[in-house]
Amino acid sequence: EVDIVVAPCRGFQSAEATLGEFVNQVLPVVTFAISEPQLSPSDQAELRDLKEKFSLPIFLVPVSEPRGAPGRARSPLQRQLLELELLSPGCPCGVPGAPLPERLRLLSAFSRQVLQQHLVRAATRLSELHGRCLNIFINQAFDMQRDLQITPKRLEYTRRKESELYESLMGIANRKQEEMKDMIVETLGSMKEELLEDAASMDFRGGSCLEGQEGLGVGLDVFYVYLLCSGLFWLSLSLPCFLCSFLFLSLPFALSPLIIQRLTWVSPPAISSDWKRKVAQDAIESLSASKLAKSICSQFRTRLNSSHEAFAASLRQVRG
Repeated sequence: EVDIVVAPCRGFQSAEATLGEFVNQVLPVVTFAISEPQLSPSDQAELRDLKEKFSLPIFLVPVSEPRGAPGRARSPLQRQLLELELLSPGCPCGVPGAPLPERLRLLSAFSRQVLQQHLVRAATRLSELHGRCLNIFINQAFDMQRDLQITPKRLEYTRRKESELYESLMGIANRKQEEMKDMIVETLGSMKEELLEDAASMDFRGGSCLEGQEGLGVGLDVFYVYLLCSGLFWLSLSLPCFLCSFLFLSLPFALSPLIIQRLTWVSPPAISSDWKRKVAQDAIESLSASKLAKSICSQFRTRLNSSHEAFAASLRQVRG
């Protein structure tokens, strides 16, 4: 199917705009008829715009006979077309001199050349696309084959290095227990006097006496807890990792009279600076550096073992 489109006059619509309406839907064969011995400035501008915007070959048809004697000298029209790069030197196509019917028959050969050019361009793009797809396929196949060969070795290398790191850290945890014990003893020794001074100067407030036989049982509970807390409160502030357990004594109401009789003969200890210092010193001396170091190393080994097992499980899942 062939459609012939004649561009309207330039005052109504330019040839560039007319060609732009059809160039994306068809394979255009552009024909430009020249009725004058040479191109006018508007003709030159129109041809230049068509060439720069569409980059299409143009079939030039001079419809008038050339003026002057024929010879080897180029006519003004030829020189203009050569300047516009629309005519190759030595090309007979579009050159004046041939009869008009012969020039029109050349349009058929020109159209075949244009269609062949489009066909070659399309085949070239398909070939480039095919080559690109083949390269992608080859690269993917190569990468897949390489992964199949290298990935198991990488996984084995990772497993071996993780095992070496795990064993090294476990060995460090076992060897450093004595060093950690010595560090704890040294720290407690350097801070002992300061802690004892802080405990001796600590002021306890807020205690009150409960009157009456009915409220004495509850008062004793509070009193015993108060004594325990007063002796260990400074230690909980100085050593955050130290855990204190308080035993709350619940005394039956029936024992209250016996306790009252006992308290009349036994004087309670006074919360003096010496008493607070003695309680603090007993609490420090009761700390076991070896047990504390053993507990810290045990927690480290437990966490390290959990991480090692989680890594091994993930590695087995990757291997599938």
